[in-house]
Amino acid sequence: MNLVTDKYYLKTKRNHLGYRFSWEIFTDIILENVARKPYWLDIGAGPNILIDEQRGSEFAVGLDIEKPERIAIPPDSAYCIAQSELLPFKERCFDYVTSRYTFEHLREPHITMREVARVLKPGGVFALQTSNKNNPFILLSRMIPFALKKRIYPYLFKDNPSGTFKTHYKMNTPRALPVAIDCLKLQKLIMVEDLLRHNAVLFFLSNVIYRTMTILKLENLYGNMIALYKKN
Repeated sequence: MNLVTDKYYLKTKRNHLGYRFSWEIFTDIILENVARKPYWLDIGAGPNILIDEQRGSEFAVGLDIEKPERIAIPPDSAYCIAQSELLPFKERCFDYVTSRYTFEHLREPHITMREVARVLKPGGVFALQTSNKNNPFILLSRMIPFALKKRIYPYLFKDNPSGTFKTHYKMNTPRALPVAIDCLKLQKLIMVEDLLRHNAVLFFLSNVIYRTMTILKLENLYGNMIALYKKN
């Protein structure tokens, strides 16, 4: 996507000074950690976009439950087909683990968290981004039957939003995110409401909802949660 010609992106930046989309924040977090030349694991990697676009780690592994049609495998990286609840790696072998829009799809996210804790080295960082099920847009989405969602979402969105895949939302409110699990300790939680840039109607509605939540100080209803954990 060319942000220079994305009129809704440019409008957002003009109308909301200092505003940052969740992907901008998450990208900065990745770059900060990649600069340390880590051994990096990305859970729910899909076509491996994060690892392909944010190069520079010592070695990176993208992981997902099935092989996508297209995979980017840059130098010093690999791709693994496996379940996140049973990571096929030794203990303490990664400096850095990421997961973006995957945990809402897991039936047992706490098991995956324990696996992350197992494969992280002491002092390692886990950066997690997932949806907040209390967000107005997500509440509305959850009311639509899954079969109908798969039919209508391609007409509303240019990309594949998280809701087009089966969701369980087991760890998807600020209060449901564990403060600590095994050796992982929550260091920071960032709440972000992404304005929808897919079309004029969604952009208008998301602006109204964002302004309303901000005025009423309902940041706990923002749709994206970025949680940073560190292993003791």
